[in-house]
Formats: sequence, C-alpha cells, structure tokens
Amino acid sequence: MKTIAPNETCVVGNCPTFVDHDNAIDQSGWVTRFNNTAGFGTTSGSRVTELVLVSRGGQAREWLSDPAFVERPAIQAAHLVTLVFPRSEDPGAECCFDDLARLLTESGKAVSHIEEEDHRLAREALRNLGAASDAAVSSGFIYTYSKLRALAADAPPLQVFAFSFEGWNGHAWKAEEAWFRQQEREGRIRIHPARREGLE
Repeated sequence: MKTIAPNETCVVGNCPTFVDHDNAIDQSGWVTRFNNTAGFGTTSGSRVTELVLVSRGGQAREWLSDPAFVERPAIQAAHLVTLVFPRSEDPGAECCFDDLARLLTESGKAVSHIEEEDHRLAREALRNLGAASDAAVSSGFIYTYSKLRALAADAPPLQVFAFSFEGWNGHAWKAEEAWFRQQEREGRIRIHPARREGLE
C-alpha cells in the first residue's frame, strides 16, 4: 500500500475505473476532489477536505436545479468549496458563480474561487505545450496549476490520483498530461497510476 504523509495533499480526479487507493488517500492531511466525485466513499476513500466545482455551463446549471444538491455527501463533508471560475459579466460565459456561491454559503460552506490570473497563466502554459488557443482547461488541471503556484517551491509534492487525461474533447488532454509529467519531473507532484480493472 502506498504511504502518504499526514502533511501531504491528495488531489483526486474522477477516472471512472480508478481502484485501490482508498487507504492511502484517507491518511493524508488534505483531500481535494472534483465535481461529481467519482469513487468517493468507495474506491478512492471516504474523505474530502476541499471540493472543487465548475461554476459555468450546463453542469453548474444542473446542480442548481437539483433541490438536494447541497445534501450530497461530498458537499456535506467538505470544509471548503472552491469554484473553478471567478464571476463573469459576459452572458456567453454561462456564469453560475453568484447562485452557486449563495447556495453553498447559505448551507454553511466556506467558498473560494480560482482567480482569472491563474486561468490566464494556465492557458498560456498549455499553449506552450501545443494546446489549441480555444481549448478549455479541465477542473483538475486548473486547480493543480493554481495550487502549485500558491505553494512554496520546497513544499511536499502534491499526491495526484485518478487522473486519466481523457474525457470531453474540448480539453487539451495531451498538453495537460505533458504539463503534469513536467511537474512530476521537477518534484512538485507525484502521479499515482490510475489503475483500471483487471490491469496492474
């Protein structure tokens, strides 16, 4: 079993076939999960300290239309909810920031968000790795980019689980994976393989 120190942060993605890291994740000091938290309570442990939610588009609207949204176990357990996007006045952005922030705050949650400057720099980093200029950043990538930017260079590496670097074709998965591998080579993160059923 992999060992995670109590002062380390686990960043847990949503790879649907992710298995066998629940104990390692649960022993860390801080556990960050994303959106609909695949594997939470089963294959990827039972703890969530910070929940990162996309705050624009159809998924955010779907959550707002669900009367039981804030009763979901991951939201109830989270100490902090971080919204992926800051507030936008652009109608085309499909911004749900205010409604989500209000709903979560009224439910007793601390709410934060990722700043626009982080988004700008993250998109630039992906373009430098071959991403199209209009590629959307994934929640996992922009959070990890923002987190590393805020951490001291000698901080313990982020422990990254259940990132498959595949999914919706609007994301620049190859560039995002290249960035993660680069950060791993520099010792800033450790990527734990997203094992699939029946494979080692």
